[in-house]
Amino acid sequence: MRLYDIETKNMWFDEVYSWKLSQKTAVEIIEDTSGDIHPPLYYIVLKYWTGFFSDSVLSMRLLSVLPGLLSLIFVYKISRLLFKADEPVIFVMLLYAVSPVNLFYSQEIRMLNLNLFLTLGSVYYFLLSLKDNSVKYLILFVLFSFTAVYTHYFSLLILFTAFVILIFKLISKQNTFRELRGKFAAIIIVNILYIPWYPVFFSQISKGQPWRKVNSLQDTGHNFLNYFKDNFLSVYKEFEPIHIQYLSAFVSFFILAYLLYCLFRFLNSDEKVMSDFNYIIMFFYLPLLIALIISFKQNIILSRYLSIIIPYMIITIIFFSSMLFKRKVQILLFLFLFCVSSIGVYINYNNNFKNNDYRKVISYIEENYNNNNNNIIIVEPHYMGWVIEYHTKHSETKLPVPEIFGWDLKMQLDSLNNRKDIDKFWLILDYSSLGNEDYSSAEKVLNQMGFKKSQEKTFYVIPAKVSAGYYVRNDP
Repeated sequence: MRLYDIETKNMWFDEVYSWKLSQKTAVEIIEDTSGDIHPPLYYIVLKYWTGFFSDSVLSMRLLSVLPGLLSLIFVYKISRLLFKADEPVIFVMLLYAVSPVNLFYSQEIRMLNLNLFLTLGSVYYFLLSLKDNSVKYLILFVLFSFTAVYTHYFSLLILFTAFVILIFKLISKQNTFRELRGKFAAIIIVNILYIPWYPVFFSQISKGQPWRKVNSLQDTGHNFLNYFKDNFLSVYKEFEPIHIQYLSAFVSFFILAYLLYCLFRFLNSDEKVMSDFNYIIMFFYLPLLIALIISFKQNIILSRYLSIIIPYMIITIIFFSSMLFKRKVQILLFLFLFCVSSIGVYINYNNNFKNNDYRKVISYIEENYNNNNNNIIIVEPHYMGWVIEYHTKHSETKLPVPEIFGWDLKMQLDSLNNRKDIDKFWLILDYSSLGNEDYSSAEKVLNQMGFKKSQEKTFYVIPAKVSAGYYVRNDP
């Protein structure tokens, strides 16, 4: 399923950005990511991966398929720590295998599945170290945690949860500090290794992201429910018929109510004293709670960011069902979630979203392109430029690599005004970009600069339209 139809979906902004960044040197990648919203390790791995296996769409997406498959090993091992019987382990593995979100991100050129694999390894060896003070487990915990936090910032939520578990065990006197000092030392070592990147991390979280707004209580609640909808009914659910949207709403309310009810019962039962492996559920609840609190300022409850806690959510659901309910209820719950997830998988592979893409924009320009030295392509934002650049590298085409005159439309037009050697050009405007309010005046500004639009076509693609206009300088 992770390989099926893997090349059909067009590369979207984040994927093309990953490719573009991987074309640079390792030093340049570190420099660029210091101003981005993610750490550099994935892009460096992608650079050497493409150097060895090529930068085809299939090759680059295989870098997500592989850790997605390897993650199954850790999901199995972690489940085995918690469950003694085979049946709940099988339930967890089957639900994870058909997780629509995990399948979706197994086919994206992003760091999410690599981060998932690394955090699962981190959690597994942390849990083993709680029972066994073996130095080997602590070294592996440090290795997986260190690489995870340099792959994605949300790995810090997993590391923080491990720290909270140690504090809880110490305060509740389940263990002495002497018994736990090796684990505390391992977490301190990971933080020491992260010191070079902490200034970048704090700088980025302090300035936030301009496309994320302050959320109301209603907005946060909506995003919170959307997270569960994505997990079981696919990220494409909103482009499906109304009955699928009703189903996704029901499932999200059901899962949320189930998780809250079971947690309440668990904490008020005789089993509330946590065993070492029961702490697995904290790797779901605590990161989700922290993300919920942060989201009142900027929404981060997104399936792509919190995909790393999906295994613990599934394990938690099965853990509570096996602990609090009869076997018939356990089986019914599993079958219900398996069927819902299977519908989500179907949506993943049959929704037309992935085919409603930018390749038709490129085809149109290619068909109408007049190849001469003064005929260039200008793109706003640069995503479309990177897409065309990738196309020129991998296809026989007469299109040139697009010109970059600035980082927004105003800068592009100001620079164009100073270029008297340019007489003809294509201007591509993607209305899904930030700052598209200036697009309506672009033609007027270009007319004042002496250019006239001789050809234009608008493409209605998801999530917004794209216009491709051909401009020619007027004769003096």
